[in-house]
Amino acid sequence: MFSRPFLIAAAALALLAACASQGGRLEPMGQFFAGENSTAAIGPLGQGIATVLPDPSEPIVVIYNHGTDWGGQFQDCEPGTMPGFLKYWSRKGLGGHPVVVFYLCTQEVEDRFVMGKARSQENEVVLDRLIAAGVPPRNIFVFGHSGGASTALLTAERAPAKFNSAVVSAPGYGFAWLEEEGGDYAWMEVEYDKWRGRLERARDMSALAFVFEGDIYAPPGDALFLGAKEGVAVVTVRDTEGNGILCRDEPEPHFYWWSSCFNRIERKDVEAFVLERLEHRAWLP
Repeated sequence: MFSRPFLIAAAALALLAACASQGGRLEPMGQFFAGENSTAAIGPLGQGIATVLPDPSEPIVVIYNHGTDWGGQFQDCEPGTMPGFLKYWSRKGLGGHPVVVFYLCTQEVEDRFVMGKARSQENEVVLDRLIAAGVPPRNIFVFGHSGGASTALLTAERAPAKFNSAVVSAPGYGFAWLEEEGGDYAWMEVEYDKWRGRLERARDMSALAFVFEGDIYAPPGDALFLGAKEGVAVVTVRDTEGNGILCRDEPEPHFYWWSSCFNRIERKDVEAFVLERLEHRAWLP
């Protein structure tokens, strides 16, 4: 749902004047993390590709989808707050593979036609550009948190042959939070049904999803249906002490993805998943 602290991305907004990509969509914007080759700031995707992918066939490439409360141009675009384990991979690699992370700063404003659809189309533009640059689809993973998690899953539904797998934290788009905040959100149930229906009908999805007990923004129950899909694993992180806190250094369950506990415990599951899918989804070009 949210990333924090909130960043007023005035400089990033100025970059919206970047040229439109083929097909009429805006040039995707974001920041690359690739060790010494990392880009210094948010910029156009095309410029970053030339800088960080001298050999595009070699690295694992991660597209990271940040959280938002309703989509929107550069809303909650905060590359510096990306989960620490992804920054670590970008410096040290994973399982002997170099890792490049593209933190995608969404320029899309969602409508009510299935929230996350516009952002999933934006993801597909990035996928197409990476593939055209020579990155094999089997080497590409789409990560996301909250609204970005829902987007990553919809990307797996719409373009499963263009990347390997999705890895997501707290999916569900915050339906419960939006209803609780007030106003007439009766239509949220309809939106949830659209989102869930698309994912239930999806074929060839490959994903690992983490949900967090006590998460009031993206309740685990909103995403548990994913566990019934072949190729999708759902991990529920539980409140073992019954105090509503999953990790002492991150009291709000929704943000457990950033905690030292996730880094110590669940990160190994993510690493194992990525390496296993990298090997066993080799049918991808």
